[in-house]
Amino acid sequence: MKHETKKLVEFVETKNISLKGFTLIEGFPDLGLAGTIGARYFVEKLKFEEIGFVDSKFILPITRISNGVPVHPIRIYASKKNKMVIVISEQIIDNKNGYYMARELTEWIIKKGIKRVITTSGVKMPEGKHVYAFASDEKAKKIIKENKIELINEGVTSGVTALLMLYLKNNNIESICILGNARNNADYDSAIEVVKVISSITKTKIDIQPLVEQSKKMQAMLKSQLKELIESKGKETKIESVSTPMYV
Repeated sequence: MKHETKKLVEFVETKNISLKGFTLIEGFPDLGLAGTIGARYFVEKLKFEEIGFVDSKFILPITRISNGVPVHPIRIYASKKNKMVIVISEQIIDNKNGYYMARELTEWIIKKGIKRVITTSGVKMPEGKHVYAFASDEKAKKIIKENKIELINEGVTSGVTALLMLYLKNNNIESICILGNARNNADYDSAIEVVKVISSITKTKIDIQPLVEQSKKMQAMLKSQLKELIESKGKETKIESVSTPMYV
């Protein structure tokens, strides 16, 4: 296991794999979780290999257990076949610490020779399309137009993804931010569109039908919850909050 010099944020590689010329997908949690759901789907469906993790004192002391063992909240996966690397976080990275994460991720991207980055984020436009995008430069903007994605010409973005896009632009790394239009806490419909867009940009074949089925189950669950709330209206009923499951 190779550890870099101690920093506030460390990228620890458990497997030494050349990522030169790869495309990196960033799947940090944001509004609607479309990017996180989509990135996780790529990892599971295309059987990406876990090659490392991110270590930082900013990570909360909360760890998910999978198959009987704890897993790192921020993990790095790669697929040699598809020439893709994915960074997934199961914890929200707050704005205060987003600077350190974005800076160190940019340095790691440069160090590994990654040629292109697709970041993900969220947007809330009730009457809008499922996905939008903006780019780091004119070349990346052309890719957005070629893939028929709605370009955001003017607006404001925030968080670790916003800083990451800025640092990538400053270092002349081709990058595109895909924003899923959030209609609920875990928007699977937007996640499906995010997966389609990433698949189109990277020329990667992936079967989205299992994700479509998951979306149908989610919609049925939400309708059931809504029906229960309507039926309980006017009654003295204690309604316990029901959290929407996250695809991780």
